[in-house]
Amino acid sequence: MTTKEVVDVVDKKEKKEKKSKDKSEKKKEKRSESGGVTKEKKDKKKDKLKQEKLARAVETHLNAEAAPAKDESDAEVDPEDTIKPAEELVPFALPLADDKTHKKIYKLIKKGAKVKSIHRGVKECEKAIKKTPAKTPATAPGDAPGLVIIAGDISPMDVIMHFPLLCEEHNVPYLFIKSRADLGVAACTKRATSVVMLKPQGKKSDKDAEMADADKKSSAEEYLEAYKELIKVAQKEWDAQVQPWVKGTHPKQIAYRESKKQQQ
Repeated sequence: MTTKEVVDVVDKKEKKEKKSKDKSEKKKEKRSESGGVTKEKKDKKKDKLKQEKLARAVETHLNAEAAPAKDESDAEVDPEDTIKPAEELVPFALPLADDKTHKKIYKLIKKGAKVKSIHRGVKECEKAIKKTPAKTPATAPGDAPGLVIIAGDISPMDVIMHFPLLCEEHNVPYLFIKSRADLGVAACTKRATSVVMLKPQGKKSDKDAEMADADKKSSAEEYLEAYKELIKVAQKEWDAQVQPWVKGTHPKQIAYRESKKQQQ
């Protein structure tokens, strides 16, 4: 072989080697690029999975919050939530306490809240009244199991219409007052209250027995004295306002009959 032929062969070999190297480098670059693409795809898939998990978590949380809301709507509505303040007192607001008695009632309710001797609200007072024994001919008027205070500015009036009859059936004296909002404030509640029942004695617990002192005893005695005085006032007002209505001699009844006669 001549030198030229040898040189050509060497050049061909070098060119082949270069081509093979270029091809191998291109393959490596393609692999690296393809690997980078696959990594990006994996990252996107992870992001999608995270988003789906978050969406599922949000849905479950919303469903959990919606479930008790449905239960609350299905539950019975508290009559206190349906009551609205009325511009005028209900027509059967008898016996109605005067201004001085209003102040005594509010003070007594505040004391009763401290010694835990009051019931608040329509449902709670109904249960407390029904637990008391029914009235009998031998029942003494002084043996009242409690005193019920009813707010007269109630709408609708059907919520409290049954309380006078219920109290009379169980020998529980009652008095009407003018403001439902003031009654709630006196009873130390966050909302207005339409009915409060005062008991002669409060609920006793182990803590109260352990922590009993002179101050608590004196406050309980003061409450009991004021309670007895207010019971007497309620009975007098019932005799003065309700008894004439039962007999048909109330001034409003007389005025109504006279107006009917004039119309005829």
